[in-house]
Amino acid sequence: MRMLDASRFQDASKYDAYLKTPSGRLRSELAWKNLCSSLPSNTSKRRALDVGGGTGFASVQLARIGYEVVLLDSSEDMLRIARERGGAGSLAVRISFCHGDLGRLPELFDAESFDVAVCHNLLEFSENPSAVVRNIASVMRKDGVLSVLVRNRAGEVLKDAIKSHDRKLAVANLTAETVVDSLYGEPMRIFAPAEIRELLTRAGLEIVAEHGVRVFSDYIDLENMPDAEFSQIFESESVLGMRPEFAAIARYVQVIARRSDASSNTVSGA
Repeated sequence: MRMLDASRFQDASKYDAYLKTPSGRLRSELAWKNLCSSLPSNTSKRRALDVGGGTGFASVQLARIGYEVVLLDSSEDMLRIARERGGAGSLAVRISFCHGDLGRLPELFDAESFDVAVCHNLLEFSENPSAVVRNIASVMRKDGVLSVLVRNRAGEVLKDAIKSHDRKLAVANLTAETVVDSLYGEPMRIFAPAEIRELLTRAGLEIVAEHGVRVFSDYIDLENMPDAEFSQIFESESVLGMRPEFAAIARYVQVIARRSDASSNTVSGA
């Protein structure tokens, strides 16, 4: 199965432009709000790892609330934009940028190095999502929190049925392993929520929260809306995304998991 390789992300400006659209903002900001509600409260060092962090949205948010953040990405162009976003002063010194392969996580970082790990919109493009999750778990501390955000299969089916008006493709996506990424035009994985839960539990992590991201906003006109209307949509999306019946059909699924004492033993023995 041919996946979207790292070289495709060299055009980071296209991705950065998308994140500034209402749809891109909703994806990033809703996922961040959901993560905030599950951040560990009893950590002393407050270190975070942003895996495949791209242009740095999550890294900047974590740095703003006091975390020392490592942003790991395989694209130098993404890291260049992330460095610009990090700016200067106290915020910049809290973020370090690491150009590297995700498969080398255990070599790059010591075991139990991080209190928080973010893996958003990455597993869709991985040859081995299970190995990525296991590697992340191996560098998390006890009670550390991992947030995973991926494209939701049910949301992809609805998008093609309602927005693209391609009913045959919608039906095919019920069982397809990949769909075409609209931004880069290349194959990417899609996941059902149960598949993400299984990846996390196999890595020895305990599920603590699950959210849907972008339940309805893909089916309305988001362009040129005033800030007040965006805020209203954001709040509605946030409420609906917490309800299982609506989260099940969202464009993205976000699962947050914790590394406990028992899971630490599981990971070390994997």
